[in-house]
Order: sequence, then structure tokens, then C-alpha cells
Amino acid sequence: MYEGPPREGAETEYRRREPQSPIVRRPDRIALWAVGMAIVAMIAAAASAHADSGGTGVTGTGSCSDGGFGSRTLRLGDCGNDVKTLHWVMKADSYGVSLNKDFDDSTQSEVQSFQKQNDLSQNGVVGKRTRKELVKTMPKSRATWYGMLHSQTACGVTLHRNTIGVAHRNLPCGTKVALKYGNHYVRARVIDRGPYTKGVRWDLTQGAAKALHFTGSDEIRAAPIKK
Repeated sequence: MYEGPPREGAETEYRRREPQSPIVRRPDRIALWAVGMAIVAMIAAAASAHADSGGTGVTGTGSCSDGGFGSRTLRLGDCGNDVKTLHWVMKADSYGVSLNKDFDDSTQSEVQSFQKQNDLSQNGVVGKRTRKELVKTMPKSRATWYGMLHSQTACGVTLHRNTIGVAHRNLPCGTKVALKYGNHYVRARVIDRGPYTKGVRWDLTQGAAKALHFTGSDEIRAAPIKK
């Protein structure tokens, strides 16, 4: 014989004890819209920062490279021949950098100083925009090249096919010079006297001309480091 609560009360009690299904809420459309806009803003900010740093699609990796100057974006921790060329170009413009292959704290600081003077983003990264302004510090002048293999120069250097150097009328022997022609760079030293053709300032050795892909008489950019 049933002696419990009335049936209506029993049904109420059963429903009370029955596990409740979790409440499924529809996504808040406004919240989703806000998240989406935030993501878009973050992407846009990153793209803007990349452009300000002169991004080329290749960033500094903190590793050494034998690539030429301009082949990658340079930043703190990088090292290689391209960093050394950067140092030579900046040193010729009287910036206090070393002449080694390491992009260290002092390089970053001097790059930031250069960027400040040229109204660039002061992030210490040498990308396309900063590099373009650095190139402008290298004066243009006309050059030629010469062979005269196995002869001795006015500075006492014996010329060989791959000797990299330049002749100049009055810069001291041994003066370091950063050279640019087209998209090619080379670091050289003054090892001879000349040229003596009117309107020509530099005479490149065969090795220097080859490294620059220079084949005749044309304008180059040259930045000598004056002691």
C-alpha cells in the first residue's frame, strides 16, 4: 500500500531531484564582434611596426650570415659580413660603432641615434627604410677600374686577380672604404694612387670591380672612414 506523499507532490519531488540539463547560452554577438575587432587591430599594428622597421620579409635571426648588406633585416644579436659593412658605412658618417661583425648594444644605440636624426622609427632595427637612409650618407662619385696584375702599387701592395682595393689621389694608404654599386657592396682599402683622369675619383682593382659587378666607368657610392 502506497503511504508516501500525494502523487502530485511525488511528481514535484521527482522533478526536483532529476538532474538538470545545463543551460546553453547563445554566444554574445557583441562580445564576439569586440574580440574580432581586437584581433584585426593587433594584426594591423604588427604590420605597421614591421613596415616602420623596414621589413623585407626576412628578419634578424640572431645568427651569423655571409650574405651581402641588404640581404636581410639586421637587429640586435645578428652577426656577419653584412653587419660589418653596416659598421663601415656608419663609421664613415662618424657614428661610434666598432668595425667588427657583431650587432651589439652599441650598434643598436647608434642605429637609434641615426633613426632619430632621420625621422625614422627608433627601434634600432636596420630594415629597408633605415638602410635606404644610410645609403644616402655614401657620396656618389665616378670610378673606373684597372688590372696591372702582379705589379706593385704605390702603397706597396702586389696586385693579384682577387686583390680588393682602390686607388685614390690623396687619401692615406690603408684608409677603409665602403663601396656600393647597384645592389652590391664591398669593403676595401686604399692601396694605390690615382686615378688621374679628370672627373674620376676612384680606381677599383680588378677584384673590387668583380665584387661590385662593375665593368666600366660609372658612378658608385663610396664612404671612406677618415681617422
